[in-house]
Amino acid sequence: MIFGAIRQAARSATGAMSAVAFLGLGPRTEVSSLPARLSTLPGWVALADGVAAADDGFSIAVARAPLDSRIRVTAGTFLMGSTASEMQEALALCDREVRPSGCHDADFLAWLAAEGPAHRVSVSTFAMDRTEVTVGQYDRCVAVGACAPPEGLRYGDPDRNSDFPVTHVRWEDAVSYCRWAGGRLPTEEEWEYSARGVASRRFPWGNVYNPHLSNHGSLAGNPADMTDGFVGLAPVGSFPDGATPEGLLDMAGNVSEWVADVLLRDENGRPIGYATNDEVDPQPKALGGSLHIIRGGSYEDGAPWLRSAARDATSLLQSARVGFRCAAPVEGW
Repeated sequence: MIFGAIRQAARSATGAMSAVAFLGLGPRTEVSSLPARLSTLPGWVALADGVAAADDGFSIAVARAPLDSRIRVTAGTFLMGSTASEMQEALALCDREVRPSGCHDADFLAWLAAEGPAHRVSVSTFAMDRTEVTVGQYDRCVAVGACAPPEGLRYGDPDRNSDFPVTHVRWEDAVSYCRWAGGRLPTEEEWEYSARGVASRRFPWGNVYNPHLSNHGSLAGNPADMTDGFVGLAPVGSFPDGATPEGLLDMAGNVSEWVADVLLRDENGRPIGYATNDEVDPQPKALGGSLHIIRGGSYEDGAPWLRSAARDATSLLQSARVGFRCAAPVEGW
């Protein structure tokens, strides 16, 4: 990995003879056949594209996209990226790590430079998942044949805890899930705006780093830092005091998160920073290679990478430290 270590609520409605439980609020469309993964199971019927139901004669349990846990992010303008003084603050944070030897090497400094120049970005109102997508949520998408299963994981593994963020998924799998869930991956600008707000906070909770507000790591021989209470992954929402003022959880730490953008690199392979001009609802960057940007830092990353302006990317197709959350338009929501 680059930039550091390779690092239901159920709705119910009852009738005289039956009950229907909807998990989420996904769109419904007509289909003529069962999803392949459920076609061999007795008692399953297809209701919609990517939606299947189990009918036991008395009730119908519907597996569909969980869209009832999103937060409205109100339109606004913020200063995206880092100023020169903020980059110096990031270096100071790095120097306070257990083993700060890499804080002044060319790789780290290149990524700091790629956080600039700081520039104004205006973002329209959208919705953002309150938490990272969980194993349990993603499994519902797998069950109806709309998502590929995570690779490298087995049921019974610690990472299969249904409340943990889903990992070991490709960027393309994250795109598929968000589409099934009625949304999309956020752009890099939307993600940073969600974490920083119009005040352009340094961290989701404010401007001062607090090691007790996220599931983080450290620059050390063993990057997993137990001082936050977790050696590895944590159930989503385990650090409510680290939420943004709007209520978004785990925007720093736990897992890094895929966004829609591809990393732009120069002729030497180093990350390219931002343009100097102001932007309004910029579209995802889609050129420059196959490295997709991740944001937010993971349970193995130290304080500098938990800053809301910090950028990273990975060459791993499926990573134990990378998950995602979805964004969506607010029309009709």
